[in-house]
Amino acid sequence: MFKTESFEEDHELRILGAINLASHIQDKELAHCLINPQVLAILSLTGRKALTIHEISEALEMTLATSYKLVERMTELGLMARTGIARTSARGRAGKYTSSMKKVTFSMSDSRMEATIIWKNGQVDCFQRDFMATEQQDSEMLEATGPYQVAPERAA
Repeated sequence: MFKTESFEEDHELRILGAINLASHIQDKELAHCLINPQVLAILSLTGRKALTIHEISEALEMTLATSYKLVERMTELGLMARTGIARTSARGRAGKYTSSMKKVTFSMSDSRMEATIIWKNGQVDCFQRDFMATEQQDSEMLEATGPYQVAPERAA
């Protein structure tokens, strides 16, 4: 039983590490990555279960090279965490990856886009961008409005 508890603690620590990493990444990098449909598919697929890159590739009918490249980039940005190792018949061992996000929503209106991320630890970040604003106005708006944190959701 101790081994299972240790695994679960390590799993949670790796996800928290990924969330911390994402909080230090520039908003534009996260937004650029999150608008990729393949990225969203991978995040959705790994939201509840850690998978190997080979499993991701097969489930989404992507090439292994594309899957590796996307998972590596998402891990660098903190959108995913490597949470363990699986035994494989062909190559021996493979890393398992899971999304560090619980939910992401996008809304667009006129020239404005907003992305809201709910992380697995309950932290909420909101990123806004007005595409008609100048670069300076855009950065001032981000500084004034986001990202921001909201208290974790509580069950009623």
